[in-house]
Amino acid sequence: MPGRQARARATALPLALAALLTPTVTACGGTTTVNQSKVPEQRADPALRALLPRDIRDQGSLTSAVGNDYPPLSLLDLDNKTVIGAEPDLIRAVAQTLGLRVHLVQANFDSIIGGVRSHRYDVAIQAMLDKKERQSQVTFVDYMKTSSSILASEKAAGNIRSLAGLCGSQVAVEQGTSQVDDVAAQAKKCAADGKPELESLVFPDSVGCFQALSTGRADAFVGGTPTVDYQAEMSHGRFRTAGEPYRFLPYGILINKEERTLVRAVRGALQKLIDNGTYAKILKQWKLTSGALKHATVNGGAA
Repeated sequence: MPGRQARARATALPLALAALLTPTVTACGGTTTVNQSKVPEQRADPALRALLPRDIRDQGSLTSAVGNDYPPLSLLDLDNKTVIGAEPDLIRAVAQTLGLRVHLVQANFDSIIGGVRSHRYDVAIQAMLDKKERQSQVTFVDYMKTSSSILASEKAAGNIRSLAGLCGSQVAVEQGTSQVDDVAAQAKKCAADGKPELESLVFPDSVGCFQALSTGRADAFVGGTPTVDYQAEMSHGRFRTAGEPYRFLPYGILINKEERTLVRAVRGALQKLIDNGTYAKILKQWKLTSGALKHATVNGGAA
């Protein structure tokens, strides 16, 4: 397709997680990664490869947008360049199953739907919830169960039991995420109920959110449960999960709605990874086994 042939490379984002929230362990043997991938090489499946659009098959690579600041799903390695995490591991294994190399492009979260629709990226995997309203724009191949949660400062956590407990707080959210809408809706409820104002602090990336929480500018952050749990653990008590997770939906790999055979190929490759145990190994390595799916679904988000 002309749009895909004209696809331009996205510029890598010079982002780094706040040092206090990022593990920087180096083993005695000279390990240079936060968590070295142990994903086995996958053998190409000829039947699935045959489903690929001709231009992708001919060029031998799959271009995927990824994040770099949402651990353990995606984060920068100690070289501050290489993206590692569950999502890069998964999409790399999917590509190998399709007989392809993968070209990872670091992209802003709120740009990936447009990038997939314009064929700038063949796919995108970036902790995006498969929601009905998004299914009108892209197709999702679901790869993990998840939810949303609140991460709060140690001081504020004891007073927060749900979104309603955020009244009177300054709350950080990442631009383009569903949590922006959640917090905005709660701010209106706080005002309608005559409660103290909820101030929403919208940042272009999650790094800004965590820095605001770290410096005390924000009392809480609302985001995906996997990264909330991760940041709570890495903060050694400075931040805590508050209340219970809410809105259970899957994360999905984004694909252009016109690319029906690519959807079938990616879904088939992911299902093969589930069946051969590679998928379970990836989730276990990144401590995400609670989000495991038994079947790779298409547009499985129900809300």
